[in-house]
Amino acid sequence: MEVNKHPNKFHNALPAWIKKPDSGRTAVFFALCVLLAVRLAAFGTIPGGLNQDGAMAAVDAKALAEYGTDRFGTFMPAHLRAWGYGQMSALLSYLMVPFVKIFGLSRTAVRLPLLIASVLGSIAVYGTVKKVSDERCGLAALLILAANPWHFMQSRWALDCNLFPHMFVLGLFFLISSLKRDCSGRNWKLYLSMVFFALCMYCYGVAFYMVPFFLLISCALLLLQKQVKGKEILICLFVYFGISWPIYGTMLINFMKWETVSLPFVTMEFFEESVRSADILFFSENIGEQLLVNAKSLLNVVFLQKEDLLWNSIRAFGPMYRGTLPFVVLGAALTVRGAVKEKDKSKKTGCQILLVFWICSLFTGLVINYVNINRINIIFYIHIIFAAAGVSFIVKKWKMAAYVLLAVFSFQSGMFFHAYFTDWAGEIERAFYGDFLDALEYAKDYDCGQYIITPDTQYEGAWNVTEILTLFAFEVDAEYYQGADGPGREGELPYREKFLYSNPPEGGALPKAVYVFKSPDMDKFAGGDFNLTFFGDYSVAVPVTEPESSP
Repeated sequence: MEVNKHPNKFHNALPAWIKKPDSGRTAVFFALCVLLAVRLAAFGTIPGGLNQDGAMAAVDAKALAEYGTDRFGTFMPAHLRAWGYGQMSALLSYLMVPFVKIFGLSRTAVRLPLLIASVLGSIAVYGTVKKVSDERCGLAALLILAANPWHFMQSRWALDCNLFPHMFVLGLFFLISSLKRDCSGRNWKLYLSMVFFALCMYCYGVAFYMVPFFLLISCALLLLQKQVKGKEILICLFVYFGISWPIYGTMLINFMKWETVSLPFVTMEFFEESVRSADILFFSENIGEQLLVNAKSLLNVVFLQKEDLLWNSIRAFGPMYRGTLPFVVLGAALTVRGAVKEKDKSKKTGCQILLVFWICSLFTGLVINYVNINRINIIFYIHIIFAAAGVSFIVKKWKMAAYVLLAVFSFQSGMFFHAYFTDWAGEIERAFYGDFLDALEYAKDYDCGQYIITPDTQYEGAWNVTEILTLFAFEVDAEYYQGADGPGREGELPYREKFLYSNPPEGGALPKAVYVFKSPDMDKFAGGDFNLTFFGDYSVAVPVTEPESSP
């Protein structure tokens, strides 16, 4: 007589992978847990301080959350103004809106969109590699991502362009997934990929040189192989431009120097000042000479992994650990072989699309002047994919290599995380204006008629960075910043009078105000009329007698 070991009907209804979990799924789940755990460690405190671009995105997010405008009063802008001209991509600020509503202007709110995007990008890479190769290779990619220096560091501070690679690989995943249609023959994954490729255009100006190039080649490839129909291409174009046309319109308006176009749901703004055209090869005075400079920069930053900006990498480790290059080269060779000899049609096409991704990334690195890690961030995902393919191949040929590579990788990762949370944490806090923000937070608690704040946070007299950090720390209302009066502001000085960005004057009695100043200027407050509080590079002076609010 046979005994039913699982009489529970609910248990019998469960999927097989839940009733009998396999080691592969367990390993993937473990890798994701490690990836998320290390990114959440001291998430709100390291890096200390706040980068000016992150502060700017957050201030605009607050304005969007409260008024549907940026801090200057532009309604639903397709592109944002940084320092008064078009330089800031908008998607990061829009993604910050719900977090700013929940957490206010905090470092956690500022960083959460990048953290979430990074995790989703990692899952997309795993899924992409699994479809093009196998689960072992996908797991290798996920493990590499978990402790990859570039991926880890960019996920913990807010910069608009850092969204670009994550949006792109999400689009890439759905594009490659569309190569195998569902049983109904529908190709919804193909159309969904266009959504993410269109969102790339709101992440970084470089996407204009990368994404259309990639889509054009991929489209031609799929048409030649008869994997898509003309009707599907038309739908893709409709989806892509249906989402991205406002940013294309903004670029056209600025190229042609047309007036701002305001629609009921979006504003395409004309920026009178420069839009950083000098950063692009095609606008250089000597294109040939600049191309050689760009090629050298690309080689140094991406392949040789030489020293870059402090917030992008730690000198001893580079963006991908220095021993990774042989695996990248091997993986690239294996991908080329797959693109030529793979018998599975969808995998073969997937390999070809990955190569298109790589070529377009290299092209992007060549057309950007003075490449650094965040400017060429689009290339690191494909190099991680190549590295995973190389590692997987070696492990398949020699199983003991898995233990050797895991040991070496764990040792490198341990050293990296130790450096990140100790020495580097101290360096970056200063670079991200930690002392200055601490001083602002302290000064904020003293409600007074006027604040006099040093402009010398970034460079001597460069008050723009000082102002954006002040707007963040004080959570200045956007309409008040624009000069509007209203209920609750009776007796309050206008913003331009309440916040003065200047150093304490030399000699004579100082006006009764709260001062945030560079600590070497402390001797200017020697008269005893102010209580002084020291915050490293900056100090705060509060009048002994609280200043009365100005009429």
